[in-house]
Amino acid sequence: MCCILSKPAGVQIPHIQVLESMYIHNRDGIGFCTSSGKSWHGMSFYKFLSELGKTDDSEEIIIHMRMATHGSVSVKNCHPFYDKEHNIWFAHNGVLPIRSTKDRTDSEIFFRDRFIPMLDAYDYDNSRELWDWVNVERGSSRFIFMRDGEVKRLGTWYEFAGCYFSNLNWQY
Repeated sequence: MCCILSKPAGVQIPHIQVLESMYIHNRDGIGFCTSSGKSWHGMSFYKFLSELGKTDDSEEIIIHMRMATHGSVSVKNCHPFYDKEHNIWFAHNGVLPIRSTKDRTDSEIFFRDRFIPMLDAYDYDNSRELWDWVNVERGSSRFIFMRDGEVKRLGTWYEFAGCYFSNLNWQY
């Protein structure tokens, strides 16, 4: 199962041992985005650490370490996914009942083909209909969105050292 780490602004990035343990359990790609607009996607843990080292504790950061269930093990299938028109990032932990097509993940298909059209129809910040729909669609999955530096975490999250994790499987 993938793991998402949500680091709030003003909180330190977890120790390298935490990140390494997450990676050991989720080796199929890494990505991150920040509230200041930095992002990186790749397959190398050491390159990830180098790029993450260029971020600042004052930034919100979303880190996603992937365990492939839909789509190939490749950089293009690494989360978080971004929609430039709406300036929104998205990452997912879990499995959605979506058939993978064109080597896309269930997460990307949900985000681009289902969520973005709903976002066009409803207000991101003030629509109960949008978020009620998203919560039904996600099932037991964990979703995270970041728009204009503001993070929305949906589902069950676990706080550890000031950060939020979509699961704690990396501890075992």
